[in-house]
Amino acid sequence: MMKSNPFSPHPWTMWKYPWRKRNNRLVFTSLFGLFFLAAIGIPYGMTNRISEFFDWTLFDPSFGIDDGIPYMPLLNLAYFSFYAYYVLIPFFASTERQKQAAIVFSQRLFVATIPVFFIFLFAPVEVSIRTEVEGDDALTSLLSLIHIVDQPYNAWPSLHVGHSLCVVLCVPLIYNVNRFAYALLWVAWLLLTLSTMTTQQHYLFDVVTGILFALIAHYRFIKPAILQCNANKFDDAFEHLQANKPETSSG
Repeated sequence: MMKSNPFSPHPWTMWKYPWRKRNNRLVFTSLFGLFFLAAIGIPYGMTNRISEFFDWTLFDPSFGIDDGIPYMPLLNLAYFSFYAYYVLIPFFASTERQKQAAIVFSQRLFVATIPVFFIFLFAPVEVSIRTEVEGDDALTSLLSLIHIVDQPYNAWPSLHVGHSLCVVLCVPLIYNVNRFAYALLWVAWLLLTLSTMTTQQHYLFDVVTGILFALIAHYRFIKPAILQCNANKFDDAFEHLQANKPETSSG
């Protein structure tokens, strides 16, 4: 499926179809959702089930503060908003450069996440505070449904925190976003980060390591590639994706 080096910042050949559909915002954005569903969702689910099967933990990362954080159903909304971060950058991409950056960002985020799957597999920890999630309201019921699929492993580093922070850090590299809008994005991220603990899904340790993961991923893997993209370094590669089919869809 990918003829190019998966660790290269250059666009992979698998992006041919999304790139040809880049003028159709709905299709272009949806294809990113499918990419992350497969590239992140499948290995996440596999490692999660393996940890459940073996039912062992390498260490206990909990602190006293974790037991003192109450369950707050309203913040479930912030927790659920996480999935929108995966398609935020491609959805708002309007120029060719922004669409290129959306592709480069997505594949670099995936590459940076590969070591995390090995952490989930070989250094699992179990989140033992989910029993505090109680209630018959809609938000609690929805969170309980997620618990059926997502077992209390794959805790550190928190991908909720790490992946969303990578998006927030990259937005000003791709868009000329105004300060007010960017401040709102940071507030939304802070609420999302807090929600990982108020939903009893993560410990403080998971949040801190999620932030550390994001900083390493951003400055080591993602930002350099985005800057290369902004400097026209990948134009030839994207032209190759378009080769033999010069027309793009309308939208």
